[in-house]
Amino acid sequence: MGPSVRLDQSDAQFVDVIHTDGRSFFLLEIPGYGMSQPCGHLDFYPNNGKEQPGCALSQEGGTLIPLTLIKDGIEEASRVLLACNHVRAIKLFIDSINGKCPYVAHRCPSYQHFLAGRCFKCTSGNCAYMGYHATMPISGHQNSSENDIITSDVNEPMAPQPGKYFLATGKDYPFCQRHYRFTVELAKPRDAETWVQGYLTAAIFSDRGAVRGVDLTPRGTARLEHGTTYQVVVTNPHDLGDRIRKVELNWTHEMNVLQPRSLCLLFWCNDHLYVKSVTVEIMQMPSRGKRNSGSSNKLCAPKREYADIANRGMSVFYDNCKR
Repeated sequence: MGPSVRLDQSDAQFVDVIHTDGRSFFLLEIPGYGMSQPCGHLDFYPNNGKEQPGCALSQEGGTLIPLTLIKDGIEEASRVLLACNHVRAIKLFIDSINGKCPYVAHRCPSYQHFLAGRCFKCTSGNCAYMGYHATMPISGHQNSSENDIITSDVNEPMAPQPGKYFLATGKDYPFCQRHYRFTVELAKPRDAETWVQGYLTAAIFSDRGAVRGVDLTPRGTARLEHGTTYQVVVTNPHDLGDRIRKVELNWTHEMNVLQPRSLCLLFWCNDHLYVKSVTVEIMQMPSRGKRNSGSSNKLCAPKREYADIANRGMSVFYDNCKR
């Protein structure tokens, strides 16, 4: 609809929008009660602003309806069934008021770019707090890159630029998640295949504890080309701190009958994955100065140039990269 009959920037000095239910009428899916079109000074898209974790009928909508009906009545049960995605915006806002985990979103062209780790830095006003702590955007400078550097010693949040902001959240309280960017540098020895496809998971060990079962291929099987890097943003509710000590990387090769080169039967191909290093970057915070700028941890295989990970195998990487 036109701006005269819907929310738009002229409706207030600061129009701050959280999109959680913007499924399209035209993509053969159940339409949402919300919209995906940007209509504010800042537009936030948790989980791409369409389908929220835990709201599919096979998850929260299907399993919790009887319990919710008994506990909270028919009104709340109907919300779970029909408006789970839509009501999530309210719950995210409430959770942002006093939560210890900050809802930091990144300005990015699309959610796919965000998940690929292409919009991860907070320089030049490219990050914003979603929810209660959102601030007015700055005007101008909308074409600056995430690699631009802000030189200021003032440790105050920098006003964000207008635009579309993306982040990932969990399926229940606390919804807020910590964001980590994984960069897997792949080696290319002589006996390696040009590419392999499959699944990657990781266990992360830091001074604050360990997190296991981190999915590094959240969109299904990934095609990994030896000699290149694979990058992905993953989330977890735990704050691992700035120092990552160890990462365990698990590899599972996946065969595809539609791609004959992925079929590793009778020694037709090499299904091993060769990894030089793993870099784990902690999400940055919206700050003008160098403080709260996030951190980067590079981890390598011990005493080897690269790790040779067999199908359904695991290799350990440590924070002692001295080469």
